[in-house]
Amino acid sequence: MLPTLLSRLTRSPSRVFIVILIILVICQLFSIRSQPIANFGNRYDPCEGLEGLDDIFVTLRTGTTEAPKKLPAHYTTTLRCLQHYELYSDFEEVIEGKHVYDVLDEVNPDIVATHPDFVYYNKLKGKGRDAFTAEEIAQWAAAKNTNGGRDSPGWRLDKWKFLPLADKALRIRPQAKWFVFIESDTYVLWKSLVAWLEHFDASKPWYLGQQMQIGDVVFAYGGAGFAISQPALKKVVEHRNTNLKYYDDFTAGHWAGDCVLGKALADVGVPLTWAFPTLSSEEPADTDFESGFGGPTKHPWCYYAASYHHLPPIEYPEFYSFEQNWYQANNTLIRHKDVFYNYVLPRITDERDDWDNHSDKDEETASSFAACRNACKSNPACMQFSVSGYTCKTSTALRLGRKASAAEQVRSGWMVDRIDAFIERMESACNNRDWVLP
Repeated sequence: MLPTLLSRLTRSPSRVFIVILIILVICQLFSIRSQPIANFGNRYDPCEGLEGLDDIFVTLRTGTTEAPKKLPAHYTTTLRCLQHYELYSDFEEVIEGKHVYDVLDEVNPDIVATHPDFVYYNKLKGKGRDAFTAEEIAQWAAAKNTNGGRDSPGWRLDKWKFLPLADKALRIRPQAKWFVFIESDTYVLWKSLVAWLEHFDASKPWYLGQQMQIGDVVFAYGGAGFAISQPALKKVVEHRNTNLKYYDDFTAGHWAGDCVLGKALADVGVPLTWAFPTLSSEEPADTDFESGFGGPTKHPWCYYAASYHHLPPIEYPEFYSFEQNWYQANNTLIRHKDVFYNYVLPRITDERDDWDNHSDKDEETASSFAACRNACKSNPACMQFSVSGYTCKTSTALRLGRKASAAEQVRSGWMVDRIDAFIERMESACNNRDWVLP
């Protein structure tokens, strides 16, 4: 049937042309449907201008409960242009074609066999995810950074990953100038990060990250991503390898692996260089663009953005499209304020049902939505409010927040008539600030 049909259609040159045209159209349609990410045009290369990535080795750290859900979002976004990277977890497997390595495979066997933190790990080694119910995995994957959440098996195991990860990274690519450590919900704007690192001499020991503190240890918060220069990483790896028992004991008594690594770096004379707001522990929707966390004049609004944390997997393609569209239309890097203007502000409206904008100040005198709005309106500095049940909360920070479940019954509102004044105030405070530098 098909040869007969083709012979009829190709008896004249015009029909030959029609057949060719039909074939080309079909091929084009198939190509479009097969494209895994947004098509930015034939002339645009999202990896152009990222030659500095050749000097960077990236490790992405995750855990078994979250890896299948979170890792694939990175493959066509944050990992797309990387030449040198590895994926690490507490269980070796392949996820959608990418090899994920076990970062704990060289931990002292006696610790693995006897320490209660490794009960979960040993079950994984024996039966994989089949060792646990779907309900257990879902519960552990949703565990938050709270006292209760940190007592989940994945959290207890995670603290053991950081020092072995540093050791493996140095062995895999010892010639790298920089080693960047990220998590499965860290979004990195590589053009910004590469440009920022150019301000530092990579031949010197550097440890760069968003500042956090536990006890007397100041360290880089892991979720925001952090960068360690080759000389600094060599120092800490060599020191740890000659003091394995000390750091194993220290890790066993701690709860945060990024703090453990920060302690080891401090022990070899490499203090943290504070990097907020260049590196950020929040996602765009939860960023306080006026935050003074980095200092009274270091508002995120003014600075270039190099990372965000807690970005949901479903938003990676959307934010990546925003990022690439920005580079096509603008000959500049992205500042946090650009994220606000183009990614956050269009979603802010007068009010939203089933939405939590993360207002944080309790207003005991207001219990209804209208009363809560009036409470906010009466304070000239108030930018938003929310009501859940009979609880009213207001905030002087302007955040988008997240969708809430119907069961939570959260309704949020914003003082949209105050946003222009907020923008004017923020713009006047910047004074051409670009990067957080020592």
